[in-house]
Amino acid sequence: MENYVTALTFGIFMLSGCSARVVTVPPGPLIRVEGQPVSIRCDVKEYTGPSEQDFEWNMLKDAKGQKTKIISSFDSRYSDQSYSKRVASGDISVVRFRDNEVELKIAEVKLTDAGFYECQTPSTDYVISGNYMAQVQLTVIPNTLKVSPKTPPPVIVEGSDLTLSCNVTRELIHPTYLSVTWSVKKGTTSEEILTFGPQGDVVTGSRFAQRYAEGGIRLVPGRNGVFELVISKMTMSDEGNYECKGMEWTYERGRNWKKIVESTKEMGTVAVTPTIAEHGTDLTGEKKREKEGEPVILHDSTPCYIVSSFLSLYCLIITSMFIREEFFSTKVKTNQDVNRELEGLDTGNFSLQTRP
Repeated sequence: MENYVTALTFGIFMLSGCSARVVTVPPGPLIRVEGQPVSIRCDVKEYTGPSEQDFEWNMLKDAKGQKTKIISSFDSRYSDQSYSKRVASGDISVVRFRDNEVELKIAEVKLTDAGFYECQTPSTDYVISGNYMAQVQLTVIPNTLKVSPKTPPPVIVEGSDLTLSCNVTRELIHPTYLSVTWSVKKGTTSEEILTFGPQGDVVTGSRFAQRYAEGGIRLVPGRNGVFELVISKMTMSDEGNYECKGMEWTYERGRNWKKIVESTKEMGTVAVTPTIAEHGTDLTGEKKREKEGEPVILHDSTPCYIVSSFLSLYCLIITSMFIREEFFSTKVKTNQDVNRELEGLDTGNFSLQTRP
């Protein structure tokens, strides 16, 4: 019996020497925006006992301050009164991913939620060894992201350039970074054109990658948060409702870039008119002259037909009036001559009668 106890003690000692419990949370600080969702993962490794481990979450205003119980994965009565309503409503919850991994979720984080979050695991080990809790700092900042796009022209001629201007700003309270994305929406389908940022890189949508590489799409960063995207030689396929999306990011150790808030605004619908005349005449010549810098004048024959008809009618009326005037003048002249001859004849007769 003594040999059995000695062997068991030695086995436990050896087992404890090979493993030590490790509780891990993300490296902090975590910067999040008020009103946005927050997720904090916690996992445990190198433990003994049941494979499914339990977790408890606490909150501290200071790293070594008083703990306030938030939620537990196994005890529904664990929450402090200050958190019980939020836990009951689902605003605060804990989600299990694996036996040894869970996630604390806050649906809409508040400014008062800023502090240190502690994840701890009750011991199931034969020998207490390692760490049983870990802390991460959560910083909550107000939502100051503003996206103000400039309305593009509603109609643009095919082959012309379109400039999409968008202003993306935020108050620099903590080190955060911005990015801007332009997209075009046709019906219910939205397609990304280009994204700039947050680390100064450019990512294009699949349909626009070649066009960007050839210079058909140009990014023009401006001042005070103004970004411009120029789409050259617009085609009929470029019609649609254009949108601008601004995003705010934070860089976290070990997790790289993390998007913390975004805002999408509609810029406006753009229609593209073809460079084809109403009667199907190809305007290639006009295109060529426009490209060479010559002014392009498009002629519409309809006004010419109207003016020509009016002038013809006017000439006809004037001609008829002229003919009528000539005829009337000739007739009056003829009558006057006849009268003069008759008067002369009468005078002659009178003389013959009075001659001795």
